[in-house]
Amino acid sequence: MKERGLLLAALVCCLLAAAPARAQGPTVKTFKLGETAVKVNVYERAGAAVTFFSPHHNERGGRELTKELVAARGGRFVEVEALDEAGAPARRLRFKVGGKSYSVDPNRIFTAQGRGCLKLPADAEAAVKAFAEELTALLFAPGGRSLRAGERFFVAVHNNADVEERAAAERDADLTALGFVRPLRSRNFLRGEFAESAAGVYLSNAEEDEDNFILVTTPGLVTHFAARGFNVVLQKPSAQLRDGKCSVDDGSLSVYAAFSDIPYINLEADALGGAARQRQMLQAVYDLLSQPR
Repeated sequence: MKERGLLLAALVCCLLAAAPARAQGPTVKTFKLGETAVKVNVYERAGAAVTFFSPHHNERGGRELTKELVAARGGRFVEVEALDEAGAPARRLRFKVGGKSYSVDPNRIFTAQGRGCLKLPADAEAAVKAFAEELTALLFAPGGRSLRAGERFFVAVHNNADVEERAAAERDADLTALGFVRPLRSRNFLRGEFAESAAGVYLSNAEEDEDNFILVTTPGLVTHFAARGFNVVLQKPSAQLRDGKCSVDDGSLSVYAAFSDIPYINLEADALGGAARQRQMLQAVYDLLSQPR
């Protein structure tokens, strides 16, 4: 019986070791968006001074990978919970103000111009502004305009649709690495839809899928990721983002970070086939954390 107990204990230990790590928690915070309560979940484990953020609740692959890495290697992960009418994870936040229903993309709410581009009534826009300010106060240091103590950069985690699954006529408007490359007169295959917001783009021969790329707000972060074979987009500096165009300042957190001098990293991966690549991106972030300041 004693030997059988030892064998059972060993089997349990092996199964636990083989199971993927999971972040503990979450700590659930409730923010008001107009008359609607929005849950914001926070997973945290000691071991790394970094905050990861997922604004789009339907981008499950990136969310689950980040929880796993935070559980294994430490850090903090914050996710905004948005559900559709059927209770399934959704991209947009639905809310009410004055009894009227609205919805917003939670990654298009962080700048005054971006909120103006939403074309909401004044009371709804004010509610979105208040929610954004409460959220940034959680993501960053008090006041929401600088990194939390000990952190060196901020990381957003996203998944995007597979560009190859779209009709050819729709691919130019898709969010891909090529979408940030300005078309040249002698080349008609480049996308260019988002080129106005990019200072430069590094396209790696090691990357087979244009859906997989990393966007950064500071030049010093480009080399680290480019050297590891990732497509890298460098966002324009803050002065060049203040041009009054919704295509440039769209209210996204990357623009807010640039305006606040916050080093920002955005990990974009194909929702269908990019899981392995996104895991490598997250590991590259932890490699960066291990380097001397």
